[in-house]
Amino acid sequence: MKRILAIMLVLGIMLTSVTAMARAEVFSDISGHWAKSTIEKMADLGIVKGVGDGMFLPDREIKRSEFVVALHKVAEIEINYFKAPDINEFYSDVKNEDWYASPLYDMASLNIVDDRGKFRPNDLITREEMVHYLVNTYKYKLNAVLGDFDGEVGYFDDEESIKEQYKNSVKYAYKLGFVKGRGNGKFVPEGLSTRAEAMIVLEKLMQSLKEDVKDAVEVTPSFVKDKDGYKMTLTIKNSGKNEVVIIHGSGQKYDFVLLDDKKEEVYRWSEGKSFTMILTETHIPSGKTVEFSEVIDAKTYEEISGKVYYFKAMIVGSSEDFEINEDGYYLNLKEEKDNKLEIVPSYEKNEKTFTMKLKLKNTSDKDIIINHTSSQKFDFKLLDENKEIIYTWSADKLFMMMETETVIGAGKTVEFEEELDMESHKDVIGKAKYLKAYIVGTSEDCEIEKDGYEVEITESKENSLLVVPGYEKGEKTFTMKLKLKNASDKDITINHMSGQKFDFKLLDKNKEIIYTWSADKLFMMMETETVIGAGKTVEFEEELDMESHKDVIGKAKYLKAYIVVTSEDCEIEKDGYEVEIK
Repeated sequence: MKRILAIMLVLGIMLTSVTAMARAEVFSDISGHWAKSTIEKMADLGIVKGVGDGMFLPDREIKRSEFVVALHKVAEIEINYFKAPDINEFYSDVKNEDWYASPLYDMASLNIVDDRGKFRPNDLITREEMVHYLVNTYKYKLNAVLGDFDGEVGYFDDEESIKEQYKNSVKYAYKLGFVKGRGNGKFVPEGLSTRAEAMIVLEKLMQSLKEDVKDAVEVTPSFVKDKDGYKMTLTIKNSGKNEVVIIHGSGQKYDFVLLDDKKEEVYRWSEGKSFTMILTETHIPSGKTVEFSEVIDAKTYEEISGKVYYFKAMIVGSSEDFEINEDGYYLNLKEEKDNKLEIVPSYEKNEKTFTMKLKLKNTSDKDIIINHTSSQKFDFKLLDENKEIIYTWSADKLFMMMETETVIGAGKTVEFEEELDMESHKDVIGKAKYLKAYIVGTSEDCEIEKDGYEVEITESKENSLLVVPGYEKGEKTFTMKLKLKNASDKDITINHMSGQKFDFKLLDKNKEIIYTWSADKLFMMMETETVIGAGKTVEFEEELDMESHKDVIGKAKYLKAYIVVTSEDCEIEKDGYEVEIK
């Protein structure tokens, strides 16, 4: 038995390694393309392949057959037939040996592709056809019934030119955030979609399907006093329309852990227990709930209660039906402290001095008191690229051994800073890649990190660009904003590879992208530039209609703004500039 388990383990490791090494094609013609990240993601997932010679041809129109095959993969449809399928049951212009025939048969049999007679596989797909197949897939996967719009108008100025059989699909796709117009309020139903555009809408469909599953399964931990001690519970509620299955690698299906204030374990329910080494499953039907619970006896808990800050419940297993948080589901067992302290380390570097800073801002409506066991209230350390300490500010200093305190009034800020002479410390500062700032003391009013607060030291450019993302939410509109302020005394020039100068993305609570402003837009493929004069500000903003985008805006927890693309005058964050939506 042990030998069999060992072989299975080795095979599992080998398979994992092979999977980890598997990578998508590297395309030579998407560098700098607006859809580069999505194309690479879809290629990694096996949704799409290149056209040969390392090329993807992102701006080439996509054929109907190509789109349907990619859509079939996104939908993860697998059907076992009792007899060999014959595509001619549906289409007279397709042969069973055609490379796309099998997935097309699946899609036709499910009525996702509901054309009949001729499929026209080599025709380029139109926007209205593409959207229709997308919405049909959405309805099938979620078992959703989408009613008629009862003649509702106002989505696109050219909606009268949309074929009757596609009108509802186009309107639903717009409401779901799959597509937008192509400018001037027009949808352009007969317009053709490029391979890049197709990847964008397929990614949106994929995210929408995943989001529905995430919302459908609710995992809740609880820790309550029981007659025999404390009851630890993990509740999994399936509010979706399909059964959820969890696969466990052994007889263990769950675990419970108690942690201290540093989130280090002080108790684990499974410790010392043995479980059968066989695959087991937990089935949760639609609308049902499964509950796992164990009791920690009062005596055991009392011995460790002083150390316990957090309770963590874990699902031990995997599922293809919803995303399991491998880190577990937490509860804070200690009462949260009312006072909040915002702690920001920073630095300022010029030709003569390097200034280390630590800002403490009290964002609460009560005073915060920090107690120090000596006259030392703070400290600074410089770290090299390996995060090894190469300088400690307090190392050569003496402090009075007497208790002191720092009081930060409600809404007030206290700042500490120390200046280093560049000439005397040039070797240390030259090697420094990180600054760590420390509060030397304790507080009953707020949490203080004993390991300090770190900031990366980057090479600053001569010109400084202050980039501020923002938003404005009204009853009818949601406006996404990006402000660029030149804080230097020289012009800043930003170079763009196309007519696109900026972008906005909306992210959900898990920081998954649920909306991209540029996704369905076309930009002129010509180099442009934005020049921001000394002391001047440039602002970009885009407005979303609240009614049309209410589902997306309702889920949005973060806004990310992007500058597209580079500048020799300032640093531009490729990962964008984020602001929380409150």
